[in-house]
Amino acid sequence: MLKNIEKTFKSLVLINFFISVLITIKVFTNFGYNFSSEISIGLLITFIYAGIWFYSLYRIYNFSKFGLRIYVCCTFLGFLFNILSNFSYLTKIIYLLTVAEHMIIGSILTFAYFSKINIKFK
Repeated sequence: MLKNIEKTFKSLVLINFFISVLITIKVFTNFGYNFSSEISIGLLITFIYAGIWFYSLYRIYNFSKFGLRIYVCCTFLGFLFNILSNFSYLTKIIYLLTVAEHMIIGSILTFAYFSKINIKFK
C-alpha cells in the first residue's frame, strides 16, 4: 500500500515539475525578456523564485522535510505573486495548466501531511 502511495506522490511531483517548466518558460517569454544586458528586478526575482521552486520539488521528491517546508513557503509566495501579477498574457492552455498545477500542489501537500507517506519524510 505504501509503495502505491509513494509512486503516486512521486508522479505528482514529476507532473508538477513539468507543468512548472512550461509555465516558467511562458512567463519568461511573455514578459519580453530578451536576456540582453538589461536585467530588471522582476526578472531577477522570478529567476530566483523559479530556482528555489525547482529545488524544493527535487527535495520533496526525495522525501526531505526541509524541501517540504520550502515548497509550502514557495506555494504561499507564489499565490502572492499571482495576486500581484498581470494575467493578460495567459493563454487558455497556460491558464488550464496553472489550474492543474494548483490542484496538484494541493494533492502533494495532502499526501505529504495527511497520508502514510509522511513517515518517509526525514
